[in-house]
Amino acid sequence: MGIVASLERRWLPMERMTMATLEVTKVEEQRAGRFLFNVRVEGVEGRIDFPIAIQDLGSSPLDEAAVLRSTLGFAEDLATSVRKRLEVESRNP
Repeated sequence: MGIVASLERRWLPMERMTMATLEVTKVEEQRAGRFLFNVRVEGVEGRIDFPIAIQDLGSSPLDEAAVLRSTLGFAEDLATSVRKRLEVESRNP
């Protein structure tokens, strides 16, 4: 099982907006009906791989949608944290 999708990097100015390649691969089935997925994001600046575990929802499309929602939440949290850090650093050079 695996999917490849694209995510817009919306935190960049419009003239620099790019698309990242997103690959989701089921790695293993864990105890208590949980699945572990590997998420790989490749963009202009590099690549990152990270695991996401979800509860089995009963079908591959539902499982993949849950992984994508978790990935999006992670990306939004990461973007927020980076913005805050950059704001602090720009005030205290």
